Amino acid sequence: MNSVIKPFLENHISSYDLKCKEDAAFEHFFNFLTVRNYTSRHFDPSDIGLGKGEVGIDGLAVIVNDILITEFTQIEEYFKSESDISVSFVFVQSKTSESFDCGEMNQFFTAVHDFVTDGNIKMNPKATELHKICKFISHNPIKLSKNPDCHLFYSFTGKINENSTRDAMIKQHIESLKQTALFDEITFSLYDSDKMVSACRAIKSNIKKTIEMVDCAVIPKIQSIKEAYIGIIKCVDFVNLITNEDGAIISNLFEDNVRYFQGHNTINAEIQTTLRNNEKQEEFSILNNGVTIVAKEMRRTGNSITLSGFQIINGCQTSFVLYENRNKLSDNAFIVAKIISTVDKNLTDSIVKTTNRQTPVLNEAFETLRDFHKNLEIVYGSYEQANRLYYERRSKQYDSEDINKNRIISFPFQTASYVAVFLEEPQSTHRYYGELLKSYSKKIYNDGDVLEQYCMASMYVYTVEDYIRHNPQYSNYKKYRFHIALMLRYMADNKVLPLPNSRDMKKYCDNLFKKITDKLWVNLSIQSSFKIIDEIVMSGKVVSKDGNDIARTREFTQLILEKIGVKTSVNISKKLATQLPELQKGLRVKCKIQNWNNSFVYVELIGYKEIGSIHIRRVTGKYITSLDDVLQEGQEVEATIIEDAPHPIFGYALSLI
Repeated sequence: MNSVIKPFLENHISSYDLKCKEDAAFEHFFNFLTVRNYTSRHFDPSDIGLGKGEVGIDGLAVIVNDILITEFTQIEEYFKSESDISVSFVFVQSKTSESFDCGEMNQFFTAVHDFVTDGNIKMNPKATELHKICKFISHNPIKLSKNPDCHLFYSFTGKINENSTRDAMIKQHIESLKQTALFDEITFSLYDSDKMVSACRAIKSNIKKTIEMVDCAVIPKIQSIKEAYIGIIKCVDFVNLITNEDGAIISNLFEDNVRYFQGHNTINAEIQTTLRNNEKQEEFSILNNGVTIVAKEMRRTGNSITLSGFQIINGCQTSFVLYENRNKLSDNAFIVAKIISTVDKNLTDSIVKTTNRQTPVLNEAFETLRDFHKNLEIVYGSYEQANRLYYERRSKQYDSEDINKNRIISFPFQTASYVAVFLEEPQSTHRYYGELLKSYSKKIYNDGDVLEQYCMASMYVYTVEDYIRHNPQYSNYKKYRFHIALMLRYMADNKVLPLPNSRDMKKYCDNLFKKITDKLWVNLSIQSSFKIIDEIVMSGKVVSKDGNDIARTREFTQLILEKIGVKTSVNISKKLATQLPELQKGLRVKCKIQNWNNSFVYVELIGYKEIGSIHIRRVTGKYITSLDDVLQEGQEVEATIIEDAPHPIFGYALSLI
């Protein structure tokens, strides 16, 4: 192993507590380095590795709208609920050798070509599952905003030298992949030791880039803001700001933007039409709303502004369309930009909310900006170091910290864990987390809930995963990890589950914590859970439906609960339903005012986690020139629902009169 790479690899091994041979650890390491550029979310590099039995391909990531897809059921569910879908395939091959081998690179390209064209390639079960996902995507093009992108990465630990044979081979294989007409864009990156070291160091430090701002104006001093500017930037310069040295868009620059790229919807299509017209490009700065950038540190020298630790908090759609049309941009195309320097997280959240309220956004998009999750992050941090998990409220917020990365709890993982362990529906955890939020909106993340129950849900699932991680002979049980976590909760305390906002829930969670930190109890309980699962699977009592795994059926969950002596599972949804009346026309509800425009007030229905809208004519019953005269943000009011069914975007129609 190259001595320059070795310390970075050893740090990665420590961060993920890897117990494997050096070659396998290096694959894990390089999978992480490459795929992190294509998703802003925390992910397990083990999910990318194809494992033994694959010739030429070490890793494959399928990224769908910023989400890593690892199971076929995930992609099915996602395509049912979403449209204008953006897909990236990332193929990875890593070599620990310091010498470059053209033959091995040729094998990698050939394997990728055979994989995407159904060529003669032997695949293990994991690769077969991913191939099934890829075929599903290609057979459902109507849902795609464009053809998928394909990104290939190859590494060795020596140094890149001039090599005409290698370069000709790369060009030939890229052209061959283009001929398949499967991909909108194909890129190839060759990593040597220097490039890997550079990538590792970039993770440890905040992203730092310099941008030229034309006609820069200073925004007057504002409390909590160090400095702020508004001006215009060349579109070509802005694209350079948001891309890395491989030419890929830096996904985590948009982690604070409430909307991921929505594909070629009506608005984005209009932006693209403007950019593809040379004359219209000159008008871009006045036709487009521009972007808002928030940086932790900023230094201005003339018109050059150096940004450190920055985020594009408004303008995700514009940014992606500019990136997709980067080869068509002229020096006459400009974009309006606000650049703000602050370290005040609350202020940043406020800017995110206000700059993204030009049109209504469903509450789930703002979910992690709520005080609920800020407080939950604090509770996670209150556990002693030996048992602490790290709640990733802001994606990749722990990337630069020297902690065990397996202990990071992402928002989607938190959501699935709670649905499985406390709502007792582990069979649903394969669903896209946005769908889970919609389906369980009245049962999860409610103000007043005891926060420790969310920590316990994640801790129980993490403990199961950690046990399997350190005992690879049980890796086939990983797909049942949410079911096992539910079993452990009942084995720890099988009394009736308290209400989520009660004092008894806090006591219940204290008892769950004592049990999950008892290693002997954990080991024995997990082994018992394995046996229960084996018994149910072998019995044949549960039959898969539509080819799906039996673990995705409610019957499987019910049999598990029966096996551990749970005669009647508490139906939490019924309990919660008794606390609040059903939303329907004529019901009087409490609301909190979020914001307004010239014609409508947008509110949150308190206790329901639903949104609503009130037309200006239904605010006072009298003529008013401006809603500012009668309303305040955060004000609580009572309103009447005037339509039974909510609008998919504007929510329930309400009246204050």
